[in-house]
Amino acid sequence: MEMLLDKLPDNAPQAACDLLDFWHRSRQEDGLPSRTEFSPAHLGPWLDDISIYEYVPSKNDFQIVIDGENIVKMMGEDWRGGYAREIDFRSDTSIHSALSVVRETEQPQIHLIHIFRKDWSRGVRLLMPILRPCAGKKDVLQVFLAIFPIEPAADADPFY
Repeated sequence: MEMLLDKLPDNAPQAACDLLDFWHRSRQEDGLPSRTEFSPAHLGPWLDDISIYEYVPSKNDFQIVIDGENIVKMMGEDWRGGYAREIDFRSDTSIHSALSVVRETEQPQIHLIHIFRKDWSRGVRLLMPILRPCAGKKDVLQVFLAIFPIEPAADADPFY
């Protein structure tokens, strides 16, 4: 289950708030951060919480080029090399659709999600578009996905 949010929930972990703030501070004049800013050197606190999806126009899909260690542990699978539509098919999610919206709008998305495979069952998912410059070619759009576990707010819907 995924619920689109306008902003991070009040009970979002500080790491999620800091990462989204970093995305906003890193924006270029054209509106998107580049991989120069979103490099391992700058992402140290969040490296294990990030997976990178790269848009593949010939397939109209997003291939997972890096799957964060904490995300692999949460989900119970390493999807590196796989595609978003495969995840949707096997996990009954709508990640391809969400990634497509991020690609088209060039804006981050925030989702409240259920995670069924581990001890905790809730998380906040950030989807953040990034440009990877390619010398002599069109820049490639990547979407950085980060998931952070959260505790439900005291006044939250019982489903969440």
